[in-house]
Amino acid sequence: MHDLYIIKLGGSVITEKEGNRFEVKREAIARISAEVKKALDEKEFSLIVVHGAGPFGHTNVTEYGINDGVFDEKQKEGYEKTGKDCSFLDSVVVEELKKAGIEAVSFDPNGIVKQDERKIVEVETEGVEKALEEGKIPVLFGQMVPDKKLNFSVMSGDAVIGFLAKKLKAKKVFLGTDVAGIFEEDPKKNPDAKRIEVIDKGTFGEIVKRVGEAGTVDVTGGMKGKLEKMKAMLKGTTAVIFDANKEGNFYKALVGENVEGTEIRL
Repeated sequence: MHDLYIIKLGGSVITEKEGNRFEVKREAIARISAEVKKALDEKEFSLIVVHGAGPFGHTNVTEYGINDGVFDEKQKEGYEKTGKDCSFLDSVVVEELKKAGIEAVSFDPNGIVKQDERKIVEVETEGVEKALEEGKIPVLFGQMVPDKKLNFSVMSGDAVIGFLAKKLKAKKVFLGTDVAGIFEEDPKKNPDAKRIEVIDKGTFGEIVKRVGEAGTVDVTGGMKGKLEKMKAMLKGTTAVIFDANKEGNFYKALVGENVEGTEIRL
């Protein structure tokens, strides 16, 4: 098999996450899909796509109080709504990938992932691996999944990326967000904020202390949570965080061209 890359389409990139609106940015998904197809046509590599849920996950989880598990009737209703909403968003992503000429195959984490107190303990990867062998592009996403102690719990896209990267020995992970990497301050509030070029084992702890939580509803902990999941799971795999809203960045990243962002080597 060719080198395996995993890409993340952040919830802030493909949905109206900042306004907590249940709206899909279909044009952004179509543009990124075209960039991915162009890269696949020019370079040989295997690929897994993972996307965030935006308000389709985070807002529902907060509204129904299901971040700490699913037990009563209202929480069960919230679990069902969240699952359907996240699956709807995924259907749009897969549809746009297919329109671009990519043979995308959806894998709902609810059916293949098990957690224990919000931590992934098992992922059935046989179907994903078979799809890769057949030259297809597996697509996974942030979702509510079975949990041994909490009945069901939130599984973030970042967590499953880490698990898959480790198990399937991904060469590189590309995290497309709405900012050009990780900054010492919030670049949306301070345009002069300094970007951190590289994060490694030696600088990780200090940088995590400085990175803030998400400014929008984000039950997975925003950029700080993203970094902590990377440390726990991305041993031996390089990750790059960059601005996916900038046209051409996904294409450049996948074909090996330089993209402004933050490289994580743990």
